[in-house]
Amino acid sequence: MTSNEVRLHVGLSQSPDVPELSVTEVRNALRCPRSFALGRARGQSVTFPIGSSSLGAMFHRIVERFARESEKAAQLRTSIAATAEREHASRALADVLLRHLIGELAAAPEAAMMPGEVDDLAEALRQLASSLTPPAERGTAEAVQPIREHVGCDLRAQLTGPGGVSALIVGRNEELVGLGEGGLGVVEFKLADEASEELDRAQGALYRALLQRALEIDAVPALLRYNPRPIMTTLSASEANALVERRILPLIEQMVGWSGSPDSAPPTARRDLCSVCPVRAECADTYQGRFEPRDCALAGAAKPVPDPEGKLSIPSVSKADVTTPYDMAGMEEAEEIQNRIVAEVRRQGVGIMPRKQPTVGPRLISIEVHCPRHRVAQLDRVAEDVEHQLSNDEVRYERIGPRPFFTVPRKTPRQVELTTLLARKGDYLRERPGRFVVGEGMNGDVIVGDLSDGSSCHLLIGGQTGSGKSVLLRALISSMCHFHAPLAIRFTLVDPKRVTFGSFAASVATHLSGPVFYDLEAFLPALDDLVAEMETRYERMERCRAQNIDDYNASSAEKLARRVVVVDEFQDLIAVKSLRQPFIDAVKRLGAKARAAGIHLILATQRPDRSTVPGEIKANLCGRIALRVQEAVNSRIILDHGGAESLLGRGDLLADLGQGLVRGQAPLA
Repeated sequence: MTSNEVRLHVGLSQSPDVPELSVTEVRNALRCPRSFALGRARGQSVTFPIGSSSLGAMFHRIVERFARESEKAAQLRTSIAATAEREHASRALADVLLRHLIGELAAAPEAAMMPGEVDDLAEALRQLASSLTPPAERGTAEAVQPIREHVGCDLRAQLTGPGGVSALIVGRNEELVGLGEGGLGVVEFKLADEASEELDRAQGALYRALLQRALEIDAVPALLRYNPRPIMTTLSASEANALVERRILPLIEQMVGWSGSPDSAPPTARRDLCSVCPVRAECADTYQGRFEPRDCALAGAAKPVPDPEGKLSIPSVSKADVTTPYDMAGMEEAEEIQNRIVAEVRRQGVGIMPRKQPTVGPRLISIEVHCPRHRVAQLDRVAEDVEHQLSNDEVRYERIGPRPFFTVPRKTPRQVELTTLLARKGDYLRERPGRFVVGEGMNGDVIVGDLSDGSSCHLLIGGQTGSGKSVLLRALISSMCHFHAPLAIRFTLVDPKRVTFGSFAASVATHLSGPVFYDLEAFLPALDDLVAEMETRYERMERCRAQNIDDYNASSAEKLARRVVVVDEFQDLIAVKSLRQPFIDAVKRLGAKARAAGIHLILATQRPDRSTVPGEIKANLCGRIALRVQEAVNSRIILDHGGAESLLGRGDLLADLGQGLVRGQAPLA
């Protein structure tokens, strides 16, 4: 045995005391040892969401089912290989795969809310059919014979770790294909992006090792991804051998130990997994020590997951997360900068005193001062020199009426998590669909709004590139649908730039009224349909003598869902002459009278100027949120006040939702 060969020390026969592990369990342990240990304790493997597409699991089932029909598949491919016309052969194979897709869609009604992704899945299956069709120049026997013998076969081989601990590894290879010069490739089919490529490479190397031991076949591991176009990645024999020897065999030995003692399993090194882990609650109960990625989950965990019955899985939030903890580090930083500001102002000849304790927000420290023996005008005169002397701290002087303030960005900002804000305002958000979270205010309060309120029934949002506008839009949507089923609230999303919603749309797919609009001309008829829907709703409410959608739903057996239209970069609709006036007319009608009917608009732009936000639009969008903009005139377009040009960016915002202007930090979502 050469140094490049994988060392598999034990034969195929299984000793009575050798545990059995599946390839899926090995993959889980590579991702998170604790998910494997908890799966063992529950008697089933833990399944994570697959990539950015909620249809990834469906793709995998179709491929697996096709592979299991090994004899039928071999006969079909023998026929295909003998077919002179490759295009006809590919279509025949695609028909088989698409029939499986039809069966999957019939069993998954939620897929109807993701027509774009279903189209991508169908295209991926067509591409798969094309890649499975043997090229005309390849010999029929060479291409088909290995497949006939081994496609979809069960693989069982006993592997031993470097410490001498053994386990029987069980798996099912998805595909064996003939390569040039009689070689074979073991192929893993994936409907995913490159985020999980490291796991896929290790899994391919493990299948190669199983084939070597169980069937004496030396195959090249290959990853064939469909997104939906095929992307092939192959591993050399030396790469695969190194992966098995240095990573997989030691891991298998550790897995045997974790099976008998789940408490000994270490946490994952991937911080992104805890927010989507299906056994997160069990993990917190089993492993009591605090683990930050699990116990302070990213806001992405707050995204609802599509469910056939329209139910939402709400992530667990511990009681300790519901209230904002005392920000010791922020207070220490605030007191230090406050002392420097007071000393510098006094050095300029003006005696000042802090009026109260500094206000410490997630990104900003605000220090209100007063002048016991001097007029505020004297402080105004020296403020520029104070800012210059403390420029390294980015100190800024502001006045709101007679009250003078100094504001300073925090050197170490505190992250605002959507999950925490949702937990803190859960009772408020549950009461009525259409209530939403904007962010955390300077004083630690949660900034919220309500679409049923006349002062915030429609929203105008402005912010330049990098200001955090896309993150804010996702947070607004997540907070509105988090506690309410699709029957209560539905969204129409418009994303001309194709970057704002992306995979987020899949996570709220059951709440969408249709696919995301990328084509603005296609969106206008949908907007006209909403105007017609508004009129129809008013007719129904008039018959029931209901004043608004809430009254109607309380008195009628047939409930109406709130409809929310979210348009990012709506300046693109204004810029096209043929679209401008129809869009403005529809916004005027919906903005003026759609609130009571439960239809609402959220319009966002990165270019808030007079041409983009004409008076007809602005007058009907009463709720205003401004992120960082380039100039004071842009701030006045959104808020009727300056100030947004001085914001810090990355979610720092000013909001006016009918209760006066407040400053806050948008949460991550």
